[in-house]
Amino acid sequence: MSFTLGLRTKATLLASFFLILPWIGYQYILEMESFLRQGQEQTLMGTTRAVATALHERPKLFNRQASFLNKVEDGKDLYAYPLKNPIKLDGKLDDWQAYFTKSTLYGQSQTIYQKNKNSNNPISFRQLLGTKGKYLYGYLQVTDKHPIFRDKNSRFLNKNDHLIIAISDPANQLKRYIISPEKKGWFNGYLIEDNPATQGLGQESTPPQREKRLQGFWQTTKIGYNIEFRLPITLLGDKLGFSLYTSSNKKTGEIDNIIATSDTQNLQKLGTILVPSPEIDKILKGLSHSQSRLWVVDRHQRVLASAGDIRHANGVWTDNSDKNVSLSWWKKLQNQLLKPLYRLILSAPNNDFVDELKGSTKLNSEFIKMALSGQSQSSWRLTNDNKTMILSAASPIFVGDKVMGIVVAEETTNGIRSLRNKALEKLFNSLIVIIVIGTLLLFLFTANIASRITKLRDQTESAIDQQGRISAPFSPSTSGDEIGDLSRGLSDMVSRLGQYHLYLENLASRLSHELHTPVAVVRSSLENLALLPQNEENQKYIKRAQTGILRLNRILTNMSEATRLEQSLQRGEKEILPLNELLKGVFQGVQMTYPAQLFLLNNSKKTVNIYADPDFIMQCLDKLINNAMEFSPAKSPITLSLHIASGMAVICIKNKGSLLPENMSDELLNSMVSIRNNNAPDKTHLGLGLFIAKMICDFHHAKITINNNQENNGVDVTLSFPLLKTS
Repeated sequence: MSFTLGLRTKATLLASFFLILPWIGYQYILEMESFLRQGQEQTLMGTTRAVATALHERPKLFNRQASFLNKVEDGKDLYAYPLKNPIKLDGKLDDWQAYFTKSTLYGQSQTIYQKNKNSNNPISFRQLLGTKGKYLYGYLQVTDKHPIFRDKNSRFLNKNDHLIIAISDPANQLKRYIISPEKKGWFNGYLIEDNPATQGLGQESTPPQREKRLQGFWQTTKIGYNIEFRLPITLLGDKLGFSLYTSSNKKTGEIDNIIATSDTQNLQKLGTILVPSPEIDKILKGLSHSQSRLWVVDRHQRVLASAGDIRHANGVWTDNSDKNVSLSWWKKLQNQLLKPLYRLILSAPNNDFVDELKGSTKLNSEFIKMALSGQSQSSWRLTNDNKTMILSAASPIFVGDKVMGIVVAEETTNGIRSLRNKALEKLFNSLIVIIVIGTLLLFLFTANIASRITKLRDQTESAIDQQGRISAPFSPSTSGDEIGDLSRGLSDMVSRLGQYHLYLENLASRLSHELHTPVAVVRSSLENLALLPQNEENQKYIKRAQTGILRLNRILTNMSEATRLEQSLQRGEKEILPLNELLKGVFQGVQMTYPAQLFLLNNSKKTVNIYADPDFIMQCLDKLINNAMEFSPAKSPITLSLHIASGMAVICIKNKGSLLPENMSDELLNSMVSIRNNNAPDKTHLGLGLFIAKMICDFHHAKITINNNQENNGVDVTLSFPLLKTS
């Protein structure tokens, strides 16, 4: 089975190549995104260098501990978080709720003294520090089943639960304060001036002095008590530590448990406190327009200051061009139809990601460590929830030739992703329009060509009938393209074929006319010659010449018969013809004419009327009966039948004998076609009998078919005539 492709199918295949355009555009946009990321990396690196330049050679911005501290110990070295909201000293800790997760737990591992290790009252506390304005705020959330307050009349401050706060002042001198309230509520601290070994809490020569600048609130709770306090940052140096002393004996006030963040009696062993520099914070806030999150980290990887929000740090590619723009019909179409499709294909920027570094006090990563070695670094990382890519860049801060810290800047790629998606949407929108219009134009062009070719084919088929005659004029196209040239060429060819066919049609009549006279002369000469006395040998030749003249005369008669019939059909007159009577008359005529041949008649009992010329119908039947007789064996009957089927009058002529060759049923109805192999020497067959019968059927709008019968032992010839409509 051969497989062919029409023009429209080929146009569809060609139009499918348009689909490669979105892929090419997508690859181009991805390449552009790669360049934008490189540009973002360089821009962010420039931001960190600019901030680092503002912090170079400014040692006062960094804590003195940055130069002498070798290692930061968790729990011992403390960090004060910048507080966004004001703190109310009421011991309820409601103001600290957003920072609870950053608190540090001190328990058994930080216990430096414990009287009874099997005590059913385990002591622990959670501690957190923060800065707001000029003050350092903090709280201790203590777990203690049996808190003991200081007796109102006691001259000792250490015979009960109390808190020691040890600091280094700006002159790097150890200062120790005690918080020992008589009851829950507001308190002030006391400065311990004497030797720490004596505790200076009643054994000293000079009583402790109240420090009004250290104030707070002691609030009892279900699990123990909360100590919430504040003190001016100006009191602080670089070090800070807490020691919580608890007692369970109200009478003696004996200390049972001591938990400390560090050694509060020794300045060298005291833990450090990192308070983010307000000067650095001001510098960073001045750069908040940079669309980046900025960190300043000291050499111990602790955060000194930070500014910006990573969720809004999209870089310099943030696009607000579509805001407050009225929507056209095309924009509405994009929003309703195309954008939902783009959301399925393109990964949209997502600000709802997990920021694992939010509120961090220490940036601990290989990237930070490499930047602290003195080289600018950049790094890409994916958030833990795999939603967003974050770019980080870091540049060192120098004081002399020493790295005092680094500036870290972070941005997401959401800005670039938004630009990429917007570029892809605009590209795809343009490509969709181009593809739709291009495909439509291609289909219209192909449809126009196919229509013109189909019209040319139909015109060519209708110009020549089945006999090869020109049946309709061929109208050439006036188009100047190749199809127009083909149309004009076909028109010229049909015109030449018409002239040639006209010559062939007139050839038979001309030959018949021109040959009749010489044939008559030869015929009369032979007749006169036959009257003269001739010997036996001459008589034989004269007889053979007369036979040839008879055959030649029969050929001329047959040739002129078809021409005369075609001319007669043009002048034929139709009338109401009862086929029953006509077929009966034909049957009786052939019986008398051919008494040696057996004929059978199956006539219709109903009257069958058609509109036809009786002479032509009888001539058609005569041709078909003679043809059947020639192919029927001796004593084999020829059956004539008439019946009505599917609104048609059907005459069938059946004979038994030789079968038709395969695929010759329609071919036999053409002119000059014959299947006779052994013709009698006295008979001439030009293959015009069935052709004449078909001409008569076509004139009466009838149909003639020739087929082998169902028994496959003969041939059936069927004539189907339209019935005459009766009112």
